[in-house]
Amino acid sequence: MNIPSHNSLVRALVDAASAHHDYQKNVLGGEFDKQWPGWYGAYVLGRLGDFTSPSNLTKLLSESPGGDDWNVTTAQYVLSRLG
Repeated sequence: MNIPSHNSLVRALVDAASAHHDYQKNVLGGEFDKQWPGWYGAYVLGRLGDFTSPSNLTKLLSESPGGDDWNVTTAQYVLSRLG
C-alpha cells in the first residue's frame, strides 16, 4: 500500500471536484449528489491506487472538517487518519 503525498492527494481531490461538477450538471441535471463522498473516493482511488479501502476513503471524505480550502484540509485529514 503506497500512501500518496499530500500534494498528489490535493491534486486528485481538485480533479475529482471538477469531474464531479460535470457529472452533477450533465448526468444528474444539476441535482445535488448525496453520494458524493463515494464518487470522489472512487475517482481518487482510480487516480492514485488502492492506498485504502473505498469504504474507508468514503468515510474519511464525509467526515472531513473542510474549511476555506477544502482540498488541502481534506487531504491533511485523510492522510492523518491513514498514517
